[in-house]
Amino acid sequence: MNTTISISKETRELLLNFGKKSENYDDVIRRMHNTIMMQEKLREFVDQNEYSTIKEAKEWAKLKIKND
Repeated sequence: MNTTISISKETRELLLNFGKKSENYDDVIRRMHNTIMMQEKLREFVDQNEYSTIKEAKEWAKLKIKND
């Protein structure tokens, strides 16, 4: 089911500029959400495991997001 949300013209321009040609607004917002979630999970991992590698942090974040 689709819905309509009200956003400012400035926000619409931000979404247009951030999006790729093949993406609609839903795709752009979902990509932004996934990026933010990954960053939060990486930050959580680094906070818990101070001496881990970036590769380990990425793998942990993928598993964490998959399980949440």
